[in-house]
Amino acid sequence: MLFARIWHLVRGTKRQPTSALMLRAQRLRDEGRYRRAAGLVDEALVHDPKSVVGHLLAASLHMVLRETGQARTSFERVLALEPTQPRALLGLARVELEDGETSACCALLNRALARYPDFPEARALLEVARGLLITADTKRDTTSNGTAHADRLRLPAESREALFMRADATVIVAEPHGPRTDAVTARAVKLATVATAMLGRAGLGPLRHAVIEGAAETTYLRRDDAALLTLSFDRDVKCTTALGHLERVWRRCRSELA
Repeated sequence: MLFARIWHLVRGTKRQPTSALMLRAQRLRDEGRYRRAAGLVDEALVHDPKSVVGHLLAASLHMVLRETGQARTSFERVLALEPTQPRALLGLARVELEDGETSACCALLNRALARYPDFPEARALLEVARGLLITADTKRDTTSNGTAHADRLRLPAESREALFMRADATVIVAEPHGPRTDAVTARAVKLATVATAMLGRAGLGPLRHAVIEGAAETTYLRRDDAALLTLSFDRDVKCTTALGHLERVWRRCRSELA
């Protein structure tokens, strides 16, 4: 960014006003052209590095592009300029929640609500975060009363990874099981909890199915109030095939848990 500013001064060419660049970036974002929008925001911030709107827009684009480290930096720049900016506090709280820092998430949301009490998104996320804290405390005080055996579940040969867990993130089946299994399980439960809260507020009921597309694989999720199952497949596996496997394994999982 500093190099771009120096180069602009050396060339002496006239650039578009910052406000015009921001408006174009917002239009591109709305059209789903996120990389191009991010480039325009960077250009605008060269000319106005203290723009709260610019850093907020940059942060939102980084979140969409799953660049959470850069999103964190942009949110922190906003808060350095305006320490009680509610949108920045909410955005940073979401980053903290994704990173597993639930207590830090709650603290940021409380700050946002102190500035703007009528902030439904912050209040909804705070409910989710508090629920996760309670779940974590409950899990530390309890142990699993039963497990399912992977061989009896007859997991599909095409699946790259299978996770079956209780609603409190207690692992029942993990194939393969590795050092990151607990972290992946906790993330899956957190995702389902946040999605259920959002769907509930929209009047759509709790999350029951989800399809999560990654760079190399697609994960299919099945859930009820007691348990959650995820199966991951290579992206070339047909959706209908994967969903058929998901439903068959889900029935066996629930039977084992019962």
